[in-house]
Amino acid sequence: MRLGLPLLVALVTMVAGAAELRIGNGGEPLTLDPHRYNLNLEEKILADLFEGLTAHDAEGHIVPGAAESWTTSVDGLTWTFRLRKDARWSDGEPVTAADFVFSFRRLLDPATAASLAYFLYAIEGAADVNAGRTPAEALAVRALDPHVLEIRLAAPFPFFAERLIYPTGYPVPAHVVQKLGDDWVKAGNMVTNGAFVLAEWQPQGFVRARKNPRFRDAANVRLDAVAYYPTADRSAAYNRYRSGELDIIGDFPPGEIAWLEREMPEHVHISPLLSIMYLVFNVAEPPFDDARVRRALSLAIDRQLITGRVLESGEVPSHSFVPPMVENYTSEVAPRTVDTEAARALLAEAGYGDENPLRITLRYIAGADSKKVQVAIAAMWSAIGVETALHHAELNAHFAELRQGNFQVAQAGWFGENNPEHYLELLMSTTGDVNYGRFANADVDALMAKAKQTAALEARLALLRQAEAAALEIDPVVPLYAVTIRSLVNPRITGWRTNARNTHPARYLDIQR
Repeated sequence: MRLGLPLLVALVTMVAGAAELRIGNGGEPLTLDPHRYNLNLEEKILADLFEGLTAHDAEGHIVPGAAESWTTSVDGLTWTFRLRKDARWSDGEPVTAADFVFSFRRLLDPATAASLAYFLYAIEGAADVNAGRTPAEALAVRALDPHVLEIRLAAPFPFFAERLIYPTGYPVPAHVVQKLGDDWVKAGNMVTNGAFVLAEWQPQGFVRARKNPRFRDAANVRLDAVAYYPTADRSAAYNRYRSGELDIIGDFPPGEIAWLEREMPEHVHISPLLSIMYLVFNVAEPPFDDARVRRALSLAIDRQLITGRVLESGEVPSHSFVPPMVENYTSEVAPRTVDTEAARALLAEAGYGDENPLRITLRYIAGADSKKVQVAIAAMWSAIGVETALHHAELNAHFAELRQGNFQVAQAGWFGENNPEHYLELLMSTTGDVNYGRFANADVDALMAKAKQTAALEARLALLRQAEAAALEIDPVVPLYAVTIRSLVNPRITGWRTNARNTHPARYLDIQR
């Protein structure tokens, strides 16, 4: 017998005769308000509940969503979206251009406190509205008629269609939000325009969504329901999958790869992710306001050792802050070799040595892989005389501390787009609290600003390469590696397509009955 008895158990939950897909989702969401989200695990749920102007298909490509088509003016500044006339909210009300106007204004309203509001700073007036300098009505988004939306950009942004796939670009139902306020996101209140609608949320238990019969493409949605379980403990998630409690998990212990590929190959999906894992320094406070200290710590890190001997699961080492698999982008950042002598010399220049060792705290996300990596980094720093205290926290708490600037040096990661700007924006002083280290450099800001004013793609990319090189020359961050996604998907699940974005909308999945 090839599979153990638990794996012969049907991985399908039948709820009142309905097929429910059970997904291990990495952690507990803090919010299901698309304009207040911050975590990738929240994005995965929200992408099933809502549909923006653009969307992902089953293979991760950008396709029309709530908009059936769009055009761009010759100067690249005016984007006109034609909305689908059959689009409805889950309560039956039509989805209109006015809903998008309301939603973009809400996202950028300072009162919303959206940490990712800068995702839409490409829109003319967005930064000023978000800063409270101008009223929401100054945002250059107009409903030309109920099904035509015009968006004018402050400068050409060839990646705008891709930027709109995030929850920051989702519409919210004005007629519900205005009536219920913050309570609109509760199960029973929430009205959505996506393939599913929120049915139940039991904190630390699960989020359950049922099929939205009013979704514009409901006839092609095969699942009746989908449930997302917080699975912060990777080993526990793996055991739940093996026992038949979960149909899909997005990670499992790397030590299980060989056995799984030998005994359960049809369950295993491994692929590189558009992502960068990195260390970020809090450059606003000593000792990391000193570039010599940052460079010394960077020079001590052996990326090949981390990916090849510590993780051993296919991660791709990177000296660039832009993931190596981003298309049409070749970084100008020169790879660095480990140089402990140069690192010690820099620390000595900064006033640290055997008599006065540098003592720092390295924060990281709780988890076996994270711990192994940070322990290895601490050992590398010990080799240059640095004493490192390790502090871990669950994912939500970890990033909350980073957004508030409560750290010295910390593990961080950024996933998502197939364009370099998405990553390099984290190094702009105007980005906000996801520029965790509060890095600000006039030359980098100027190069990024110039790139954003440049319509010609090649010229734009050249400026982005210069900006990245200028930033990493003074080490506000230490790029480490691109993540490899290790998923287990029961063979009963159809429609799963491995892709570099690791996006798998439930509307394209089904369960073989």
